[in-house]
Amino acid sequence: MHDFLQKKFTTGQFAALYDVNKRTLMYYDSIDLFKPAIVKKNGYRYYTYGQSGVFDAIQLLRKLRVPLEEIKKHLVHCTPQKTQTLLYNQSQMLEQEIAELIWLQRVVQNKISNMEANLEMDCSKIEIIESKAQAIVVSESTAEMSMEETMKVMLKFMRDCYHTQNYCGYPLGYMMDTDKVLQGDFCQLTNCFYRIDEKNSKAINWTYKPAGRYLVSYYRGSWAEMDPTLQQLADYANHHGLTFIGHAYLESILDDTTAAVEDPYYCEAKISILLK
Repeated sequence: MHDFLQKKFTTGQFAALYDVNKRTLMYYDSIDLFKPAIVKKNGYRYYTYGQSGVFDAIQLLRKLRVPLEEIKKHLVHCTPQKTQTLLYNQSQMLEQEIAELIWLQRVVQNKISNMEANLEMDCSKIEIIESKAQAIVVSESTAEMSMEETMKVMLKFMRDCYHTQNYCGYPLGYMMDTDKVLQGDFCQLTNCFYRIDEKNSKAINWTYKPAGRYLVSYYRGSWAEMDPTLQQLADYANHHGLTFIGHAYLESILDDTTAAVEDPYYCEAKISILLK
């Protein structure tokens, strides 16, 4: 057994055993992390089977995202208790990474589903649809704010959502007061909102876009030129004796990853207003 463990390998041969680059071993040697078992007078370096256990440990710790300097210190002062603590800490970190990856996968899947559901929108159609309640997170009210103050609130809300797992991949939406829509005032946004996945979101203060009958239209073009479409909805409601309640919801169909770069104000939106 002793002879087997002392079998010598050149740097290239040992690197090939582990399918690593020869330069990796040379670098580990230069920083005194993992040195050859034998260095002859002519400078030739040799590794042995007996070093495999240590190298296996280094490779595992690297995969666990442990920095090389920390691995080096750990190998010098290694005890079972310290190894257990190190592995526990890395396990906690991996759990956080896995949770983030699951969240990001859900974000991507929701983006894909949202785009697929709205690819064939008909901008010429106004319809009444029955909608289930949708869980949403809503910004603070901007009803009495200036445009500059409104932008600050919305940008903060977007930033806060994007940097937490409350964001579920759905495009940003906006809310308007239905009384003002009926009066032809389309300038004042009262809130902005994001749809969330109720079962998966970690949001604390969330509410619902109410279930019920909605008057719905679709718009494609510049945000600045949406007023005629909103006016058409108001005219349709007046003509058919329909009463609006609650809020009007402007839900983007495109998000930042698909919006036209050459026209930052281009949008595709679903406009829905709850009916009494």
